[in-house]
Amino acid sequence: MSSSPVSSPSATTGTAQIGVTGLAVMGSNIARNFASHGYTVALHNRSVAKTDALLAEHGSEGKFVRSETIAEFLDALEKPRR
Repeated sequence: MSSSPVSSPSATTGTAQIGVTGLAVMGSNIARNFASHGYTVALHNRSVAKTDALLAEHGSEGKFVRSETIAEFLDALEKPRR
């Protein structure tokens, strides 16, 4: 079994180049597009179930950092933020 490209924020603090909050149709497609182009993408949604569903279906498409709270989401982003 290969290792998952999905990381928890504590293991990847400051590693995501971009973050997407709001993972409905547009947000999830934007996140997938960035990840497929080599960016590590921090993910957040007010419903963690939506984040988990995206990762279950498309988590192998690139590098994602899962977050449950806004604080975790912000911690996952590289600094300085551009």
